[in-house]
Formats: sequence, C-alpha cells, structure tokens
Amino acid sequence: MRFIKVLFLLALFVFSILFFSQNNDVLLQSLTLKLEIPYAMTLHSIPLPFGVLILAAFVAGSILTMFYFAVDKVRAGSKLKECKTRMASLEQELNSLRNMPISEEQPYASAEEKKEEKTKRNSYDLEIVQS
Repeated sequence: MRFIKVLFLLALFVFSILFFSQNNDVLLQSLTLKLEIPYAMTLHSIPLPFGVLILAAFVAGSILTMFYFAVDKVRAGSKLKECKTRMASLEQELNSLRNMPISEEQPYASAEEKKEEKTKRNSYDLEIVQS
C-alpha cells in the first residue's frame, strides 16, 4: 500500500510540474477579486496572479481536510478508550465468575451425566431399601 501511495504522489508531482510549466502565461496573469454587497459597499482585492489563487485554494482545502481527519481521529480515540474500559470491566467480571465455587447441582449437565446421576441414586435407594 505504501508503494502505491508513493507512486500516486510522484505522479501528482509530475503532472503538477507539467501543468505549471505549460500554463505559465495564463497563471501569471493578474486577477482582481470583487465582492459586491448590495446597497452597502463593494470590496476589491489587490491584483493577484492566478497561480497564487490556485495555490491558496489548494492550501485551504488541505487545511480543512487535515482538520476533518483530526476531529475524526479524536472521536475514534475516545471510542477506543470507551471500548477498552468496557473490555476491562467484562474481563474482571469473567475472572470473578471463573473463581466462583462450583455448586453440587449443575444446571447445565449433559444427558450422560444426568443418566449416571440417576443410576447412582437408584442404586443408593436400593441399598437403603435392602438394609
């Protein structure tokens, strides 16, 4: 997977260089941005090269993406902590159940064990009656 990422970044870098070198004339043209607020005011930016605006949009998108993934990582970390706490409590409960003494009557005895118990009881009852 890491190899694919490196190849993808290398291809992106090569295509970026090709794009900027082939469109140098267009990217160096000045562009003035304008914001008109009706009945209030009109704002104008300083003349900026078109390439700077593309670069600013790329950086803004990168920052927003990093913020999104940082929030997602914090959420995942808190969920992981919650799951670890629950797992520890369940392990503690399991250990306490393992250390419980086993009672005489087992509620979930197998059919063979029940048959053996019945046979033992019947033979014991016969011994009592005969004596």
